[in-house]
Amino acid sequence: MIKKSIKNKIVLSFLLVLILPTTIISIMSYRISVNLLEEKVSDSFLSNLTFIGDNIEKELEQWEQISKFINVNPVIRNVLMTSYDNDLDFYYDMKRVEQQLDTYSINTNIFAYVSSLVVIGNNGRNLLYGEDATSLDIDRIKEQQWFSEVNSLNGQVMWLGIHKNIANYRTQNESVVALGRAIVGEKNNKTLGTLYLTFKESYFTGLLKNIELLDGGRLYIVDNRDHIVFDSETLLLNESFAGMDEIRAQDDKGYFLTEGTNQEQLLLAHVPITKYDWRVVETVPYASLTKGTDGIFRNTIGVFLISFILTSVIWFFVSSHIVRPIRTLTNSMKKVQEGDLTVRVDIERPDEVGVMNKHFNFMIKRIQELFQSNLEEQEKKKNAEYKALQAQINPHFLYNTLNTIRWMAIIQKSDNIRDVVEVLGRLLKNTIKHDGPFVTVEEELSNLRDYVYIQKIRYNHNFDVTYDVDPEVLSMPCVKFILQPLVENAIFHGIEPREESGGEIKVSMKCHEDQLYIRVWDNGVGMSNQEREELISRVSTPKQHGGIGVSNVMERLKLTYGEESAFYIRSEKNEFTEIEMIIPAATSNVESASKIG
Repeated sequence: MIKKSIKNKIVLSFLLVLILPTTIISIMSYRISVNLLEEKVSDSFLSNLTFIGDNIEKELEQWEQISKFINVNPVIRNVLMTSYDNDLDFYYDMKRVEQQLDTYSINTNIFAYVSSLVVIGNNGRNLLYGEDATSLDIDRIKEQQWFSEVNSLNGQVMWLGIHKNIANYRTQNESVVALGRAIVGEKNNKTLGTLYLTFKESYFTGLLKNIELLDGGRLYIVDNRDHIVFDSETLLLNESFAGMDEIRAQDDKGYFLTEGTNQEQLLLAHVPITKYDWRVVETVPYASLTKGTDGIFRNTIGVFLISFILTSVIWFFVSSHIVRPIRTLTNSMKKVQEGDLTVRVDIERPDEVGVMNKHFNFMIKRIQELFQSNLEEQEKKKNAEYKALQAQINPHFLYNTLNTIRWMAIIQKSDNIRDVVEVLGRLLKNTIKHDGPFVTVEEELSNLRDYVYIQKIRYNHNFDVTYDVDPEVLSMPCVKFILQPLVENAIFHGIEPREESGGEIKVSMKCHEDQLYIRVWDNGVGMSNQEREELISRVSTPKQHGGIGVSNVMERLKLTYGEESAFYIRSEKNEFTEIEMIIPAATSNVESASKIG
């Protein structure tokens, strides 16, 4: 049943993991191939258009250089600043101007494309140069909106884009590209005249005639007034370019799909000539971009079918190889579920199934070890509790007996005996009072003070005990009877062997960073390093040495707090001995702590 279920799942996973993703991947790979092709072509467009745009910008800068030459030429300035009394003087000066322009034209090849160069002087004289200059209507030029704008720019160039020649009759160049500029004085910036420079639109045809385009591709140069300055098919010159809103929405260079005039889908790429707010635009039919992708699709399908058949055969053998070890591992898990922790699986494989087998065996081994460790810990706890019960020596009986002795001492007026018996009775009563393993620090100190009182009487006040306890720890729970064995050890093994009097014991209880630090220090005979190591060895193995003193305290701390507790012994011969315990500083009450214990 398990094998059948696994095989069904493997078949289902085969369908989900292989067939479906492979189909999706095949379709996606086809689309990605098409998109990459589109992106590659589009990026190629942008690179070519950027190159063309840079060249156009340099060419436009040359036309601006001509306007700059006109503006600073001293001969032209002199003509514009002279008031002529007769036309003959003006005629001779114009000849000089033409000589200046002819000389300048020798140094540049673009002068051949000048349609007209007109300087309309404020002195009433106009400088005319170029094949269409004499055909222009000067009055109509002055009426143009841009004419006043140019004169307000203080000598800066204004590109006027492409437009029809401003003439009353036919000119040699119907459409021209123009720029305007105010001619200003050198010293006072006073306007001397207005330059109107036009050049033939065929200038761009000669410039871009060697540009190669894709099948159906078309190149445009669009001026700052959104009119077509250059059309590779020369059909839309001086027409407004459709789609400029979408182009300007992208701001920088880019491309997008658009629809042509015959409902044909086009890819449009554009690059700005930022300095002049012109654009270089290229369109290409989308169909020409995806030409050849049908072959890519057929190849993709062929590769998919071959891969599918090969993978199906391989998957059959792989699935059979996977089922057997998984079934073996499943049967072993069932045995563990029934309580058999001795089961082990022997599957030696370098793959994930083999790793899973090793982890399973390791897990079962750890469970066995933890189970055994738990049994040993419970046994230790029972032994410690048994020893503690033995140490109590039937406190009910002792308490009743001591109470009888106390009344006998009262009757016979033996006050010392009465006080000792009363303190011992209270100490035993506190032992009976709490059945759980925890008391508050305040109660533990109270029991310790009663014990110290008895020992002081016994030793004739040969020692003194001082307490340094933070008030905040008094309400904290701690394991009961952990101070008395340590103080008893200090008295019997530290203070009593001293030859001189003046024994001192210090009990300190401090809380720091959620830890309760308990220290019992005495100025007794102390221990050498060897004696200290022997004591640590004895208290660390209470089963071998017995006793309910320091070793009992240490064992109960470990059973209660585990690794969260610490126990240290420090000593120097004839100097001191200090025992330090570190336990968690619980903030809960004794009842809650007893439940935890």
